[in-house]
Amino acid sequence: MADSTIDDGYLFFFHGRFGPATIFGKDLPGGILGTGHHNVASCPAWLRPGVVAALPLDSGWAEFVYLRYNDAGAPPAMAARQIAIPVAETWTDYTNDPDNAGAQITEGNPLAVVCLSTMTDTYYGWFQCGGKPAIIYVPALNGNFATAVADVVIGLVCSNDLEADAIGLGIVAADTEFPIGYANHADA
Repeated sequence: MADSTIDDGYLFFFHGRFGPATIFGKDLPGGILGTGHHNVASCPAWLRPGVVAALPLDSGWAEFVYLRYNDAGAPPAMAARQIAIPVAETWTDYTNDPDNAGAQITEGNPLAVVCLSTMTDTYYGWFQCGGKPAIIYVPALNGNFATAVADVVIGLVCSNDLEADAIGLGIVAADTEFPIGYANHADA
């Protein structure tokens, strides 16, 4: 069966998986996608990998974590609405290719995050890790998220290895899969 999709309006990602927020919206020059800190070759002095930022939504907050995109090979191009997981034994280098994840689990990885934009290999940037997809700050999050073989139902979702050699969302199907969010509608 082929991979499927679910609309951003039906998803909520759990807060607090990366610790408390230490940066809030007003402290981000240029917003979450500011050119001085998102998709940049070196980590700015006022940031470090693993820092969490929070931005207010119409109801609640969206959380973002600062990480480095490291393709560790030749993955699919990183783009908004893709799911990424840690590379091998790191927790600050992330990939969107299940083949480059090394020993990391792709099915139900508790540290899975949402990509905000295209990213250059080994560059630093923000990834959403909590709340509803923050389309008011990142319009590219508006749309469909990839899911595994039309199996997302109302309930818990986790990272999932897709047929398309990428990482998307799937149902929590085993007690070894860690949920990263909730879907209040089935996928297409």
